[in-house]
Amino acid sequence: MTSRARSLRLINARIYRSAWDETPADSIVVSDGKVVWIGAADVAPSADETIDLAGATVIPGLTDAHIHLFAIAHARLQVPVTPRDAPTISDVLDLLVARARAISCDKWVYGAGLDENGLAEHRLPTRAEIDGAIPDHPVLIRRFCGHVAVVNSAALRLLGIDDAAADPEGGTFGRSEDGRLDGSAKESAAELIFRAAPPMDRNELTAALRATIADSARLGLVAVVEAAVGFTVGFDDEFAIWNEIRANGDVLPMRLGFMNQLDPAEAAARGLVPTHDADWQSMTLKYFADGIVGARTSAVSEDFFDTPSRGMFMRDEIELQRVVAEAHADGWQVAVHCTGDRGIDCIIEAYEKAQAAHPRADVRHRIEHYFVPPAGGLARMKALGALVVTQPSFLTRMRRSIAGAFGPRADRCYPGRSVIDAGVTYIASSDAPTGSWSPWDGIADAVTRASDNGAPIGQGEAISVREAIHSYTVGGAIAMRQEDWRGTLMPGTAADLIALDRNPFAANCLPLKETKVLLTIVRGAVVHDAMPQFPEWRSGAASA
Repeated sequence: MTSRARSLRLINARIYRSAWDETPADSIVVSDGKVVWIGAADVAPSADETIDLAGATVIPGLTDAHIHLFAIAHARLQVPVTPRDAPTISDVLDLLVARARAISCDKWVYGAGLDENGLAEHRLPTRAEIDGAIPDHPVLIRRFCGHVAVVNSAALRLLGIDDAAADPEGGTFGRSEDGRLDGSAKESAAELIFRAAPPMDRNELTAALRATIADSARLGLVAVVEAAVGFTVGFDDEFAIWNEIRANGDVLPMRLGFMNQLDPAEAAARGLVPTHDADWQSMTLKYFADGIVGARTSAVSEDFFDTPSRGMFMRDEIELQRVVAEAHADGWQVAVHCTGDRGIDCIIEAYEKAQAAHPRADVRHRIEHYFVPPAGGLARMKALGALVVTQPSFLTRMRRSIAGAFGPRADRCYPGRSVIDAGVTYIASSDAPTGSWSPWDGIADAVTRASDNGAPIGQGEAISVREAIHSYTVGGAIAMRQEDWRGTLMPGTAADLIALDRNPFAANCLPLKETKVLLTIVRGAVVHDAMPQFPEWRSGAASA
């Protein structure tokens, strides 16, 4: 249900103006997209519609500052091969075989969500195994992170890739002991495959993207930042679909921000400049410094605990710093994927050099992930005014990978407490579909450090519930330069708010990961309504 009332009054609730509010109100009135009043019901002004929330908790709406909506939508059109759907390689192959039988041999079989950490075999399926099950159809499986591809021989033939293929810069093709391609590809090698494969049906993909946006609102998200336009199928194709959605004229149930995966010259060639639209913001260019922990491609300064390797950079370090400097000079906010401490150190240095060459006030450059913190990095981040955008649900999603990659050093991973204590803006996010789409999983893991799955990882890095929710409300707004008008509920701020089935700030709160969002309001309009539909809970202005 979408409320089209010009003004709306919510009563009988615990309404927190911010994560730090110790004395919640019981009523709030919104009009023309803004909060106009908050306080006690007996003195609340009238409104066109009143909703009795029956004791629900209201907080400012959440922002996911790093999510891949396009990738989630893209995956919806593929065979789901997550560990939940297929706990063994045999199960993965069975699901793909079922799809192959339903389509002609000239059609590709696409699978998404593969995670070897959740498979019984703890490894990826091989080219030979896929060939044995599906010899005729080309098969392409995307690991849940989007950084690894697995293909069969039919796909390799159509892509023109044979056993003599050289590894591209910033990527590798997996090989068996005899030197033949084993079907896996990491980083830029995987990207080559993803870009060359036939595209999904555009109308189906657009519909899936709209559904993904709506489902995000049901989770309590009132704003998101699409973390890399171009990461899934290439910039121009993705940009065209996003623009098609915008041109349709529909009012989307959330505010959107975009990171463009482009070099500054590429952005300029497309006529793109930083824009700060409240509902459709495009002020950020996104780069990848290194790889990921799961593939052991993070650029780290010590060998991985289980692999004699220190990862890799996605492009030459000097070239990477040059591009960052150009983007900074052109007025862009810069966001860089950095997981290893070598990668993070390189990008902090790039930001320092860029600021020294072209001083700008309040730049808010970002480092995405900040997985393995370098020594002294946080003090330099604070001096720069840079942001740490992290994904706490990785602590659960990648638990086995983190332990394998870092052993006793794992407690240093994904800092939280030390970031806040250093005075650096800490922003939690999902990176879905890599991390959990639900912000409540991220909030809970930031607090418990994934202790519901075993011993806490880096217990000393745990933060409070209020700090975690602040990172998703005000923190997300800071990432989008919108904290002066949204992220809190005060007269004059945006009427972007959510009602919950529990009070997350209560000492005896039920499990945070099970939080249900009963109501989502964006720009003063109800965009998600899961409240029990009792007529007496709603009234018009006459009974207000």
